[in-house]
Amino acid sequence: MHKIFKTGLILGVIGLVAAALVWKFYVNKPHDDIEKLTPAYTMATEEIWKQYNADLKTSDSLYTGKVIELSGTLNRADKSDSLVYAVFVMEADSLFGDKSVRCEMLQKYNDETIAIAAGTAVKIKGFCTGFDGTDIKFNKCSIVK
Repeated sequence: MHKIFKTGLILGVIGLVAAALVWKFYVNKPHDDIEKLTPAYTMATEEIWKQYNADLKTSDSLYTGKVIELSGTLNRADKSDSLVYAVFVMEADSLFGDKSVRCEMLQKYNDETIAIAAGTAVKIKGFCTGFDGTDIKFNKCSIVK
């Protein structure tokens, strides 16, 4: 009985150590600082829009999960709770809502994004999360100066 208890205790300690290591290095790993990363691609919002609409599968494999620097004419900044989105409208649709490139800004850029006048040319860098059928979405976005 003593041998079974000792073996169980050793296996339990090994399991706890393994769980702690997984937590530290996988679950709780630090996130990349998107602002400081070099973009994998630099392109106009119209260009990425055309590519996604021409070939969704190829565009998804190229751009999703990558840091991309976009340039385009900002149509508006939307605010939802504490989130601010820079919106580049690609196709106006009054029935179902505009089709656009939507960039969720990092919180420290919220005020600056809201202050940008519609029709202003801007450069934004962010992490592409893909196309949802209506919008090409980016998050962790910053304004490039």
